[in-house]
Amino acid sequence: MRESEFLDLLRYYFRNAKPSEVKEILADYEAHFEEGKKEGLTEEEISKELGSPKDIYDSYQSEGVVDEKTKTSTLMDGAEKAANAAGKAADAAQKKLGETWDEVSPKLPQAVESTALLTARLLYGAGIVLAVFIAAATILILGLLQVRFAPFQGIPPLPGLHPLTLFSIGGAGIFSALAVLFTGIEGSKALQSTVKKDDHKEEGGEGK
Repeated sequence: MRESEFLDLLRYYFRNAKPSEVKEILADYEAHFEEGKKEGLTEEEISKELGSPKDIYDSYQSEGVVDEKTKTSTLMDGAEKAANAAGKAADAAQKKLGETWDEVSPKLPQAVESTALLTARLLYGAGIVLAVFIAAATILILGLLQVRFAPFQGIPPLPGLHPLTLFSIGGAGIFSALAVLFTGIEGSKALQSTVKKDDHKEEGGEGK
């Protein structure tokens, strides 16, 4: 076996040992080869005298000279590195989330205020439209009820409703329209007053 092959096998068998120990062992056997060459021996003869790299490895292990890295320690190192990387990633994500919140949070009150004002306007408008619709429907119904018509030819027209009944129907319709209009207006005012109170609180907090 040539010197390069011998040393390569040593590197293979001691691959899990500490690099400093591997370097020391290889230097020791390179010195053996140098001494043998000075004595006129060939690389094959020197390799034969030294023994097989596997036997050399076994002898080092049996004597406890080599502090070999176990697979468990390798896995532990890998797990530790993975945990550290995960921790750094979590810290970075938390920092990014905090920065995003700092950017968005000042805009939230303005967005809530805009939404509340829009809702107030819609509620006010819906109240007016619905009230007008109810009033118009009431007037139309009263007009139809006052029309006298014959259900069949040759039969006298049906008698009209009593004025008190018509007045009750009209009053109920007008009352409903006013109730809807009042609800829309008051709901709109309530939303707007809530927004104004929040603005006053913020201004008071900034003044302090």
